[in-house]
Amino acid sequence: MSKIEASTLEEARTNWCIYAQRIIENYHRDAINSNNFVNTIYTRLDKFLESKPTVENGKIYTSTYFPSVNEVNADYEQIWCKINTAHRIDAAIGFRSLGEHQSNSKMNELALNWAYNYVDDHIKNAYQAADITIDYRESQKLTGLDWSRAELVWQKINNKSYSLETPYLRTGNLLLEALSYKHYCKILSPKGAVDFIEEISKM
Repeated sequence: MSKIEASTLEEARTNWCIYAQRIIENYHRDAINSNNFVNTIYTRLDKFLESKPTVENGKIYTSTYFPSVNEVNADYEQIWCKINTAHRIDAAIGFRSLGEHQSNSKMNELALNWAYNYVDDHIKNAYQAADITIDYRESQKLTGLDWSRAELVWQKINNKSYSLETPYLRTGNLLLEALSYKHYCKILSPKGAVDFIEEISKM
């Protein structure tokens, strides 16, 4: 399992799209760091939707957005990330990924694993005793408009089982260079994962 170095909830939350860039595109953690990474956290949805991740002058640029509760139907906080595909990074600054890109669900799984290790022991024990299973799913979108309107979907299957579906958009070589080699995803935030675990632990 890939490692998340954050020691506080806010650190994990703020850097989650940075981790997504590294983990989804399968880079060693030393390859993507504060020396070559610029992540912009947008506070306005329109500006975030206009933004484009890119790689320029040896730096990797990504975008982060935390939707407000009235912008989504999800029960737990999510994070919207715009990152670059490995093809863009490798071509621009000569890095080499460790292999095929990983699923978006990896970040949801990591959020829950990180949150489990973050919460107090009594919450951790209660959550473990609940014996919850989560079916991680993904839905690929074909356009930016489809992706921007899609939801991160939690569904309770029964008292012991949930599904979590992540919408994503991934582009290859398109006619417009500005739209090529992008990866957009809506994923569970560490805060959302903590809230889920705490809620389950109370049942």
